[in-house]
Amino acid sequence: MINLSDLKNTTPSVFASSASPKMSDKYVFVPTLDILENFEREGWKLASAKQVGRGLHSVHELRLRNGELPKVGDTLAEAIIRNSHNGMSTLSVSAGLFRLCCSNGLTVPTALSESFNLRHSRFDLDEVKQLTESFAGRLPKIETSVQKMMERKLSTDEKIDFLRKSAEVRFGKDKVLKEMEIVGLLTPNRMEDEGDDMWRVFNVVQEKFVRGGVEMTSQNGRRTRLRGLQNIMAVNQINTKLWDLAEEMI
Repeated sequence: MINLSDLKNTTPSVFASSASPKMSDKYVFVPTLDILENFEREGWKLASAKQVGRGLHSVHELRLRNGELPKVGDTLAEAIIRNSHNGMSTLSVSAGLFRLCCSNGLTVPTALSESFNLRHSRFDLDEVKQLTESFAGRLPKIETSVQKMMERKLSTDEKIDFLRKSAEVRFGKDKVLKEMEIVGLLTPNRMEDEGDDMWRVFNVVQEKFVRGGVEMTSQNGRRTRLRGLQNIMAVNQINTKLWDLAEEMI
C-alpha cells in the first residue's frame, strides 16, 4: 500500500489546495485529499496512484482496496477516484477490479457500479460520505456479472466476433484485423487465461489492447508492436466499452 510521502512524489496533484489559476470563478475546487481521507476512514487503503504529467492540477487516478471485502472471482474489488483541478476531468468515484494473476486493473461501467460523478460547479462532502458508506453494497451486482461471464462459453466464431468489435473500440471502424493479428490478440499471455469462457476472453483482449506488446500491421503495411495506453482517460474508456461488449454476449 502507498503512504502519503510516496503519494506526494508520484501524484502531487492529489495535494492541490486550489484550482488552476486558468479556471474561471465559477469553477469549484474539489479537493481529492478530502475524498481519499473519507474512504480511508471507511477502511479503504490506497493501492495505486498515477497522474497525467507532473503538474499540480493534472488529471489523476487513485485506486483503493478494502481488506474486509471478499474477492470477486479471481479479482479484488477497488474504489477508483478520478479528478483534476484544471477542467480536464470531473470528479468521479467508481468501482473497479484488480486481477491477481496479472496485476491488471479494470474499470466497471457506470451502469453496473452506479458510480458517483460530480462536476466542478458544486461540492458536497456529505454526498461523498454517503457514497463511501454504501460502496460495498454495490459489489454484488458486479460479482453477478463476472460470474455470468465465467459461465458463458464462446465458440471460435464468437471469440473472433468479440475481438473484431473490440478492435473498433481500440482503433476505429477502419481497422481490419488480419488472421495473424487475430491469433495474436486472442492468445493468452499466461496459463490462467487459457479457456473459452467470456471472462477469460474479455481479459485477454482487454490486456492486449491496454498494455500493448502484440504484433500488428500499421496502415502503411509495416509490422510493428502495439503500444500500450498511458492516458488515464483513454484506458478508462477502453475498459468500460469492452466490458459493455462482453456483457452484450452473456
